[in-house]
Amino acid sequence: MGLVAARTLPSEYSGKMRGMREMSSIRKKIVVNTVSMVMILSIVFLCVLFLTSRIMTNLILLDVMQPLVRTASQAVEANLHVFSDRVFMISDNRVFTEAGTTKAEKQALLEKAASGIEFLSLSLYTPDGKLYTSYGDGAPDISQREIYQYMKETGGLVVDDTSVDGGNLQVAIGTPVTDADGAVTYYLVGNYKYDVLNDVVSNINIGYTGRAFMFNQDGVLMAHPDAEKVRSQENVYTTYSGGDKLQSLFNRALTGEIGASRVRIDGKDSYMTFAPVRGTNWSIAIAVPQSEFMGAGNGALQITLLITVAMLLILVLRIRGFSGRIARALGNVTDRIQLLSQGDLTSSIDMVKTNDEVETLSLALRETIGDINGYLSELRDALTQISNGNLDIQIQGKFQGDFVVMKESLDKIISFLNNAMHELQVASEQLLLASRGVSDSAQTVNSSSETQAHSVMRLKAESETILQNVNAVNDHAQQAEALMDKVKVQLDSGDQQMKQMLQSMDQINQNAHEIGKISKLMEDIAFQTNILALNASVEAARAGAAGKGFSVVAQEVRNLAEKSSESAQKATQMLEHSQEQVVEGYTYAQQTAKTMADIADISRDVSQIMDGLVDFVQEQKTALDGMAEDIGAISDIGEHNLSASEQAAAASHEMMQQAQALQDIAGRFNLRQTQSAEQMEESIC
Repeated sequence: MGLVAARTLPSEYSGKMRGMREMSSIRKKIVVNTVSMVMILSIVFLCVLFLTSRIMTNLILLDVMQPLVRTASQAVEANLHVFSDRVFMISDNRVFTEAGTTKAEKQALLEKAASGIEFLSLSLYTPDGKLYTSYGDGAPDISQREIYQYMKETGGLVVDDTSVDGGNLQVAIGTPVTDADGAVTYYLVGNYKYDVLNDVVSNINIGYTGRAFMFNQDGVLMAHPDAEKVRSQENVYTTYSGGDKLQSLFNRALTGEIGASRVRIDGKDSYMTFAPVRGTNWSIAIAVPQSEFMGAGNGALQITLLITVAMLLILVLRIRGFSGRIARALGNVTDRIQLLSQGDLTSSIDMVKTNDEVETLSLALRETIGDINGYLSELRDALTQISNGNLDIQIQGKFQGDFVVMKESLDKIISFLNNAMHELQVASEQLLLASRGVSDSAQTVNSSSETQAHSVMRLKAESETILQNVNAVNDHAQQAEALMDKVKVQLDSGDQQMKQMLQSMDQINQNAHEIGKISKLMEDIAFQTNILALNASVEAARAGAAGKGFSVVAQEVRNLAEKSSESAQKATQMLEHSQEQVVEGYTYAQQTAKTMADIADISRDVSQIMDGLVDFVQEQKTALDGMAEDIGAISDIGEHNLSASEQAAAASHEMMQQAQALQDIAGRFNLRQTQSAEQMEESIC
């Protein structure tokens, strides 16, 4: 038992470990596949969200920045318009337009007008561009400046480019001063502080590093948050690097176009929008790094990513718990199925509440094992009853499915065994009775054969004694013949009578003394053998097929008995003949006695008789030799019959014992009520 357990436990353990690995694999697959799908969906969602936010941000910013730059342009235009209106209003004063006013009056007007406004200088120039009078440090000659050329050409108000004068940035606005006839008498030029532009540009704050700047038709910066760039007259084409696309945008801006685009500026992806500043030859541009606007989107994306990761972690925990329940349930089912494959029908199955198909599978397996256990219990009880010899049983349990066929088959087997055992009991009883009859007959034949064998042995011994006597007579006869040869001459007259007497006496010795006994004995043996053979034939006929072989033996014994009877009859005839010879021999003996009285006279006859006696003795010896051989043959036949009868007796006794054992075996079964042969055939079918 220990060895079996030692070999079985590793197999069970390995089976359980195999099941656990398989369950772990299922759990891993559930977690990996689910998390992978969720991660893929999350990544796709985040990518779509990222791309969508980028695209939407680009579209929105590009749409928003164009109105923004137009608003900034309008703000600059408004400021410049205010400053221009101031210059124009000053220039329209009668002090400047009337010819009768003095220079001092004009100077006083300039000082009065400049006192409330942030003018760096307010100057009045002659039509040839020479300084006439000024408030502040006005340029002595503007004839070479573009503002003069524009005023002269257009005859209207002109805003000049940002310039540096005395280390200060300023913006000059000039307008012609005309008299009543419309002729240009002076040019009024007011130089405002750069702050009028810087305030506008500085107030345009987009993001953390977004900036607005203005540049003229040559690309020179007119306004910038970094005033040093304006002071050094930097050009936008060289200040900002961004490749051909940025250069193209600057070119478009210089044409007076309003637009917006995404471009790379100084190595950063940026948005740039531009618009012209009406009333000047300037353009205003706003550049904002893309990261400024993408920060919120990136932050939202990061928050979304963190939320997604957190949700994934929560999902992994939930999936692990869910898959763990499924894995445990499937593991319990797998372990129970492995135990079922090893023949365990009693162990329970641990249920795991999953409220799904796995729980249904566990319940179905538990019910299936319970049903199978019930079926096998019914079958086990039935087989136990059958093994105990009780065939009077009926399968009572309710079977379903393919087990119904098993139940019906077992019922048919039980019915067949009942009928077969019943037939076996009947046949065993009949066989036992027949075996007993055959055994009794075999014992009788065996006893008779033994008696016959003993008689034949005695007959053989007596025949050997007779043969010895005949040999002695033969010796004596030969001696007598030798003696009679001497007296042959004297016995010639009695020779014929002596031969007849010797022949008669030989027949008397052969037939009267021994053959009569032998004949009587053989006749009795033949009679007894015939009776035994007849009885054996009758018993063999009763035994039917089982006694067929014994019937053949009985028939051979009967034939032998008939032959023995015929031999006995012949011996009887010989005995009767011998009796006649005895009588005749007796007569010859009397005659011989008379003759012997004259033996002396008739020695020749005696010699002849002695010769005949010798011949007769030889014939008797030869006959006795043949008779001895016949008796030996009869003895061999008797021994063979004895051996055959002993074997038949042993076989019949063994057959009787087997029949008794068969009856005992059949008797151990408790059968139902006897069924007919038709019912048995139906149960078999």
